[in-house]
Amino acid sequence: MSLPTTPWHVLRERWLSVKQTPVDERPLSPCLSICTMNESTGECAGCLRTLDEIARWGYASPQDQHRMWARLGERIETHG
Repeated sequence: MSLPTTPWHVLRERWLSVKQTPVDERPLSPCLSICTMNESTGECAGCLRTLDEIARWGYASPQDQHRMWARLGERIETHG
């Protein structure tokens, strides 16, 4: 019997995968297509990014995307 997969499980699995991705390669996008902003935290309910991080993702270098993921990793641990 397996546990149900939730967006948090998917985001955590992506984070674990990204940690194994070389810093010069583009990591997986954190977007889970659950695009609802939490007004109290300023973070997306799905991927935990701020609007600024979401806006910058597409043109950020792989290194900057890895830095964003590192911040998301901290948020994942805090929320998880």
